[in-house]
Amino acid sequence: MPYRVSLSRLNTRFGITVTAKRTKVRKACYILGRNVDQMDSSSDAPVFNDIVTELLDGKATHSKYGYKYWYAIKGFIESLGQFLNNSEWYPADADVFWKTKAFKLYDIDAPMKIPTPDDFPTVFVLRSENMTDELLKELEKELGNGEQYWQVSGWIREAKRYKQDLVLFYH
Repeated sequence: MPYRVSLSRLNTRFGITVTAKRTKVRKACYILGRNVDQMDSSSDAPVFNDIVTELLDGKATHSKYGYKYWYAIKGFIESLGQFLNNSEWYPADADVFWKTKAFKLYDIDAPMKIPTPDDFPTVFVLRSENMTDELLKELEKELGNGEQYWQVSGWIREAKRYKQDLVLFYH
């Protein structure tokens, strides 16, 4: 699931005190919360809304629950960014993103250490400064000149036009 978003803007939401902005993020995370809480039935698991609150407060204290933090970050990104058409990538494997050095895992420069999930979601990040002609050539070499290549190159062109980064959630 690809999103274009400004990572610097995303990072302003960690530790934010402005009530209206906190409320907007909470609303974006609300729908995700029910599904994420159902993924773990252990009695000591933090509820998703507590994870969202921690991130809004600039904290991440539950090291066992990295997946909840990254699903919450997906909600943050949905409130700040734009979902991009992924019709050619659903379903698809993510091998090309693993192989391409420009795509980094969980690389959002948060002001606190966010635990990495032990399974899903996998989060690939492509920073705007890495959206180069060389990258497009590398992706074309890996993907060929088909629909998947044209779609991912479209994500890159759109992110560059808006001076944003790409964040891809693989579930």
